[in-house]
Amino acid sequence: MKLIYERDLAPMKLTSLNGVRQNAATLALSKRLGISRQQMRKILIEKCDLMTLENLGPRYDAAEIQAESDEIGNALSLPHLSTATGILSKERADHYRSLALEKDADLSDIRRAILEEIS
Repeated sequence: MKLIYERDLAPMKLTSLNGVRQNAATLALSKRLGISRQQMRKILIEKCDLMTLENLGPRYDAAEIQAESDEIGNALSLPHLSTATGILSKERADHYRSLALEKDADLSDIRRAILEEIS
């Protein structure tokens, strides 16, 4: 007999991501990162708990509001990946922000590094 915490919750997480607001947030995240919806779903299922996924719509909306006043964070999707989903820790988000603030920083390279880290 498997206890609930020993089960693979991937099917439940996928069901949660099929919700209207969750699906919209997943699509928006995938567009921000330049990846397919399926890749974004895979990342979310692997990295997020069920409660985060169930509340993904409002969490994404809050990250959008936060990103409006944060040019670098918005360009790198840091509020979306740290605050909204918890995929990146605050320390890692701050690390990428400091890289972006360097003199000859290339945001596309930093985005690629973020994507490699979360995949």
